Amino acid sequence: MISLREILYGLYGAYRLCRFDPQGLGYLDRSHEGFWRSFFAAVLVAPAHFLIIALRPDAESVQASLPRIVLIEGTAYVILVFAYPVIMHAICQVLDRQRQYVSYIVAYNWAGAVQMALVFPMALITTSGLLPMPAANLLQLAVTALTLVMFWYIAKTALEIPGHIAAVLVTIDVVLSYLLGAVADARLGIA
Repeated sequence: MISLREILYGLYGAYRLCRFDPQGLGYLDRSHEGFWRSFFAAVLVAPAHFLIIALRPDAESVQASLPRIVLIEGTAYVILVFAYPVIMHAICQVLDRQRQYVSYIVAYNWAGAVQMALVFPMALITTSGLLPMPAANLLQLAVTALTLVMFWYIAKTALEIPGHIAAVLVTIDVVLSYLLGAVADARLGIA
């Protein structure tokens, strides 16, 4: 079971890392147990994740039943949470960064909550029509760029790797997320 203290430390450590402060790693529980408990961050952000999906402009065109939507989107989310860490386990072996793997995944998982703190308000603003479409698109682009740079910095710092390799890892993460989203959309009949 994860304690409130560990959740707060995990979120604060990730927040500091996302502000490009390498001392953020010191707030994270980078033990074997802390590795597994860091996946709780996905539980924290799940409600916002599913609300963003429900607010998508194309959500009204889905012809699937609610149980089918929940099953497909829930399965995609669980795969999304675990696929990248599994892939990174193999990549860390190739990069000779097995010792840094746990630290990286712990930081990566908690940073997902920081990312959602940026993405969720942006999604609400862009879907609400509060901003004209060009401004909403610009806001979305800015938040996306910021989160990519945050995850680049976390990979570079936690794995102790050069920036160009960290950029490749972020690209792998983005492509994986896109592919999983595309498969879920295809299963739901969203073009």
